[in-house]
Amino acid sequence: MALDKNDPSGVDARERLLIKRSRKGDAAAFEELALAYQQRIYNIALRMLQNAEDAADVTQEALLKMYRSLPGFRGESAFSTWVYRITVNACRDMLRSAYKQKEAPLDFLGEEGEKDTRLEVADYSVMPEEILSEKETNAYLQALIAGLTPKYRLVVTLREISGLGYQEISLAAGISIGTVKSRLNRARKCMQEKLLRDAEQYPHLRRLIGERGVEDGLR
Repeated sequence: MALDKNDPSGVDARERLLIKRSRKGDAAAFEELALAYQQRIYNIALRMLQNAEDAADVTQEALLKMYRSLPGFRGESAFSTWVYRITVNACRDMLRSAYKQKEAPLDFLGEEGEKDTRLEVADYSVMPEEILSEKETNAYLQALIAGLTPKYRLVVTLREISGLGYQEISLAAGISIGTVKSRLNRARKCMQEKLLRDAEQYPHLRRLIGERGVEDGLR
């Protein structure tokens, strides 16, 4: 679905038509919109929640929210950005619910420099043999992203997996562009340090720095 570059909202003619029809209760039009976005919604949710069932639930919740909220979409940002914001909020709600018994609440919205700026990455030093195979090295990169705390995993997912620009991430996540850049830099640094440590034990992982490092922000 190519974007109309003359449309500052970033919504192409087909999307505008589908949105208009959906607002009038055209079920077929909304189904087409839903089909266009459901996989992207699911991919973000899966990265954020690390659980396929939860990601599927969030996908359905986000699509329902899209349907109910369409009358409020004014085209002030790209429709895709609006959808991503709904998705991010749905993921936040589920994560907050899962963490509600924790002593320290999850921080999604705070600017950098606040009390909790920890970067926690799960320990993947002892990697399963199947992940260490040459054809499965991409799984290691996904493990690095999965191990980040939610607020860092979010910006990396939107940037590296979904391919959003800084402005889009800022709007979708509800944080400033400066915070987007800061969190990306901190997350990438943490991932790079972990990769370099593991490469001492598993030298073949060094190929990720050369071949995929620039692409995935690891160099």
